[in-house]
Amino acid sequence: MVTIMDKIQLQKYIYLISQFLLGKIEGADFEKLFFQVRREDPYLMESKFSPEVGKILDTFTLDANDYTIPELYDPNDKYDIDEEEFKKRAKKTLEILESFINFE
Repeated sequence: MVTIMDKIQLQKYIYLISQFLLGKIEGADFEKLFFQVRREDPYLMESKFSPEVGKILDTFTLDANDYTIPELYDPNDKYDIDEEEFKKRAKKTLEILESFINFE
């Protein structure tokens, strides 16, 4: 069950992903900011998110880790994802996180 504290703590992730999808933050900058926010988030680091929220954030963290800037992207590397694919995954993650916030 998603708690009120989960909803409050998710706001920063929703905002950051939204800014990336709106084109206000480039992929490489987003990646740095995302990992900084994640690293500095005691709620996340102390595993306080409910399991369903934690799973979504963990999955997106793996996506962010696999994102490769255009200059270094290798389509033959099965672990690299390009910006287009990363944005698709970010959009799906954002939709799920927003559904947690809007769920009564």
